[in-house]
Amino acid sequence: MLFRVFALISTLFCASGIAHAQGSWNSDPKVEARLISDVTRARPGDEIQIALHQRIEPGWHTYWINPGDSGEPTRQSLDLPEGYHVSDWVWPTPKAYDLGPLTNYGYSDEVVLSQTLTIPMDAPLGPITITGKAYWLVCEEICIPEQSDVSLSLLIDETRVASPDADLIIRFLDKTPQALTAPTTMSWRAGKIILSVADPALADDNARAVETVFFPYEAGIITHDAAQGVGVSEQGLQLHLQPGWKVSGALDQAYGGVLIQSFADGSRKAYALSPTLGDALPLLDGIATTAEVESTSPETSVQWVKSQDQNAAGLTLLQAAFFALLGGLILNLMPCVFPILSMKALNLLHKGHAERSEARTLGLLFGAGVITTFLVLGAGLLGLRAMGLPGLWGFQLQIPVVVAALSVLIFLIGLNFLGFFEIGTSLQGVGQSQSGSGRGGSFLTGVLAVFVAAPCVAPIMTGALVYALTQPIWASLIIFLFLGVGLALPFVIVSFVPQLLAALPKPGAWMVVLRQALAFPMFATAIWLAWVLSVQTGASGTLLILALFLGAALMIWLFRFKGVVARVLAVLALLGLIAGIGLTSRLEPATTSPIEEGYQAWSPEKVSDLRAEGRAVFIDFTAAWCVNCQVNKLTVLSTDAVKTAFAEANVALLRADFTNQDPQIAAALEQYGAAGVPLYVIYPADGGEAEILPALLTQDLVLAAIERAR
Repeated sequence: MLFRVFALISTLFCASGIAHAQGSWNSDPKVEARLISDVTRARPGDEIQIALHQRIEPGWHTYWINPGDSGEPTRQSLDLPEGYHVSDWVWPTPKAYDLGPLTNYGYSDEVVLSQTLTIPMDAPLGPITITGKAYWLVCEEICIPEQSDVSLSLLIDETRVASPDADLIIRFLDKTPQALTAPTTMSWRAGKIILSVADPALADDNARAVETVFFPYEAGIITHDAAQGVGVSEQGLQLHLQPGWKVSGALDQAYGGVLIQSFADGSRKAYALSPTLGDALPLLDGIATTAEVESTSPETSVQWVKSQDQNAAGLTLLQAAFFALLGGLILNLMPCVFPILSMKALNLLHKGHAERSEARTLGLLFGAGVITTFLVLGAGLLGLRAMGLPGLWGFQLQIPVVVAALSVLIFLIGLNFLGFFEIGTSLQGVGQSQSGSGRGGSFLTGVLAVFVAAPCVAPIMTGALVYALTQPIWASLIIFLFLGVGLALPFVIVSFVPQLLAALPKPGAWMVVLRQALAFPMFATAIWLAWVLSVQTGASGTLLILALFLGAALMIWLFRFKGVVARVLAVLALLGLIAGIGLTSRLEPATTSPIEEGYQAWSPEKVSDLRAEGRAVFIDFTAAWCVNCQVNKLTVLSTDAVKTAFAEANVALLRADFTNQDPQIAAALEQYGAAGVPLYVIYPADGGEAEILPALLTQDLVLAAIERAR
């Protein structure tokens, strides 16, 4: 996802497509522009409309005053005769355009940007010419900056004569959002911006609208691609908006924008809003409440805001910190973390009796590695949110380079545990030394523990993560700090309490056997990560990761020999290994992921169609790198009892695979208030609201949910 953003930024700087015209259509292949007016003759003292008219090549678009997540609004500079004045442009109602993970606001096909030209009372009679230059950015999958010289000739006379372009200007002026005089307020509640419009007519129209959305005049006020919850009552309409990077924690001012209602026949109504800071509109019970706001997406219905309220609004900072601490403790029990923690346990066993001060140091360094990595990942999530991109837990394992690097590193650690080589003698700093102090290795073990723990989102940890992602930066980082403290705490305690260290078995030959035995969970973890890469990148990724394992083993073998030639070959093998890992960034994502028999690929449209048929719908949001997902699938969802229950209740089964980055799935997870996968959603057959199941499933729990849904 980030690579797409960087590519887009590079395109904006590198692409060039310069249009050049003088008062007529130019030959540019993307946008043709001209300056027009609603009259050919005007009188001194008149106010007339002049406009930039753009014809845009099909599939391309230009930008509104707020371009959204990327882009640049159209600009124009005019050279006016002395005493003449122009107003700002009047911007027609824009549309939203999705470009990968980005959402932009702009225009396609054709647009007219009008402004009022005031002719002075003492203007001399005769012809005048207005010249200028217009600038715009036009985008499809790439973006091209363009410019055009424009000019307009008018005759100042004692009569006023309409232009052939007058109807065109009027047609686009009619598309301008209407000013709304109804009381409009903007407030902050539970991590959301609440926009309230006290206009009953809007509420009536919303019953017929297929979509009601708000576009702010400024970028960064809302998360542009996030779903907007809408609630209605007899008093008016209320929208719940996901804050953008400019708004954090509270509102210090209200922001204007355009409210757009779209209808099934293709028509739209648009209103210019100028809200003030104030209380949210009290919606009536029985129609919608502030905790039961219908999403604009037919799939998520009421459940989105409810889930957000339960996971975020219902927690204080102290409660969220406690659940983060508890969630971090639970991560120690997760199967994906065990192989990494075994590295730390071995080192404590080795140091515990002979060097207690050293054991304390190693415990603190391990904790520092854990906490630092949690804070860095947390900052990365917040950075994605600030860029308008989905920030979801486990995002690092959606990057093939990270998966490949972790897989190779853990494979090397397994070889080290078997005694194939000693890290710290031949490969300084790659991992944990058992013969030296291992201080750098302790810190690295903490880093690895967090990276591999990321897919194991403990159920009690989800609420804390959702809370963190809706709070100011300082509060969010406190939550990630407590997650790190929870994961590191058991080992730090063991390293500091002499009584616990005294209870540890004395070092002996049995430790060698234990160390060798723990190599096999390491190999299992490496194989699992290799499988994740194969799901992400297909057969090419499988071949590459196997070649990387071969290259890693060859490198270690060469480092065991002395002599210049062997060392040169070993260094070349190391460089080849690094290059091979980097090569994974060039692999194309797998076009399709295998869908288990009985399941269909998820999409919002598929959910809507199935619900319209009156069927119950079960959605499994999963990923190959999510260990909890795989455990739930094998131990619960794939059992004969659950499969039979799904079939007897005629439940439609959908699977949303989040192994690779997918903006649509990311948006759906955010709508449901989930911090990541797994997420299990079941819609009842009667069309009621969705039920969100716990992250750790049991057979009885799923069977009961199926019974309720039927």
